[in-house]
Amino acid sequence: MNARSEAEIEKLLKEVYQRGYDLEQRYYGCAQCVVAAIQDFFPVNDAVFKASTSFSGGFASSIEGPCGALTGGIIVLSYFFGRSREEYSDISLLRRPGPLVKEYWGKFCDTYGGDTCRQVQINFFGTAYRFLDNEEYEQYEKAGGHTDKCPTVVGQASTWLAELLLDNNVPILKKQLNE
Repeated sequence: MNARSEAEIEKLLKEVYQRGYDLEQRYYGCAQCVVAAIQDFFPVNDAVFKASTSFSGGFASSIEGPCGALTGGIIVLSYFFGRSREEYSDISLLRRPGPLVKEYWGKFCDTYGGDTCRQVQINFFGTAYRFLDNEEYEQYEKAGGHTDKCPTVVGQASTWLAELLLDNNVPILKKQLNE
């Protein structure tokens, strides 16, 4: 990261938060929304965005498995710091993104009371709604699922992720530097 003022970094992080929030509110798919928010500020390949599709709402909207905002961020961290195919024979590199993933995961769990879609919902709503059940999904939406609850999670997760990327010298897209 080039020398940036604290004010510039704060402005960028606010923009990342808002971008994640807005994307989740409009398009849904927490994992893809985290990836897209980061992709708008950092150089992330479109294949990463596409690969994150089925990680929203737990696994495949089942609410079972990790929250998509968490997995979307882990996918991005692995994209930047994970072992490449060329490095495949170096088993020690498998753990390279681990400390960053643990930090991101820890913030997530501390804030939302766990790491699963179900736990995040219970934290916000006091219950968990099954997305694949039309009646329960409708109740989830009426309770603010995409009005403010999940957008808040995506915005915050995107911000934590951007902080980690900046702290580890991942470059910001040039178009973001000119604004």
